[in-house]
Amino acid sequence: MLPPRPRRGFTLIELLVVIAIIAILIGLLLPAVQKVRAAAARTQCTNQMKQLGIATHDINDTYGTLPPLCASAAGTPIPAGYGPYSGYGFTLFAFLLPFVEQGNLYNQMTASGPQYQTVVKNFLCPADPSSNNGRCTSGYTSDAVGNYLANAYVFANCGQGNTFGSARIPATFTDGTSNIIIYTEGYGTCGSTGSLSTAYGNLWNDSNSVWRPAFNLTGSKGTVPTTYPLAPLFQVLPNYTTSCNINVPNSPHTGGIVVGLGDGSVRFVAQGISATTWAYACDPRDGLPLPSDW
Repeated sequence: MLPPRPRRGFTLIELLVVIAIIAILIGLLLPAVQKVRAAAARTQCTNQMKQLGIATHDINDTYGTLPPLCASAAGTPIPAGYGPYSGYGFTLFAFLLPFVEQGNLYNQMTASGPQYQTVVKNFLCPADPSSNNGRCTSGYTSDAVGNYLANAYVFANCGQGNTFGSARIPATFTDGTSNIIIYTEGYGTCGSTGSLSTAYGNLWNDSNSVWRPAFNLTGSKGTVPTTYPLAPLFQVLPNYTTSCNINVPNSPHTGGIVVGLGDGSVRFVAQGISATTWAYACDPRDGLPLPSDW
């Protein structure tokens, strides 16, 4: 009988070559996986925006008017004269709750509406890098954020400089509902000093004069202008602790931002849009046609 042949194992060099090949393959696949995940997140954010648009039309059809942007201050009721919205210290996102299948939460809210700690998935974009499971990462870590901002030029009363708008679809959209942005995306936590202790939180039901879930406000996001200044452009992928501007929309997507229009449609606005076109698309009553890059 012949003696058994000894088994030949891998040499150290062969093992290192295999490991190197695997590492190269992982390096090649990782960007593709990241692109797929980013695309899926953007799709989900777009779907959430679409649902907001549908809810906005539903509430307008139900009450004959859109909600005010928010109360004048946290815990302060909206005054008489605003129909079903009077007497509540809510933001428009709170008024939308029954129209995004969150009626139970709406029924649990008090008139002052301080439901800051309830995470509402309908108001979250999974691409947001600044929040922690739907909660703020600034000093108020127990508070729930929203990733969608309302256009103050639509929902507030800029002529009077207050938050109590009384917009209606389509009556107050003199430029046409398909040409006006009513919602954009925004980071849940936004700061520029490098310290989260000084960052702002975008809370979905906070009428506080510095943390309102809106854009086209002034004075650190709190003041409604008495005119309609040209709306400043949005940011794309800012660092949420060192370069996030609380006074403009912030996009968590590469190349542009998801917006909701007055007719309920959703579109992705490219980062290269001109400042003029963006400003015209934010103003519902300027009477100016949108330039060709819209």
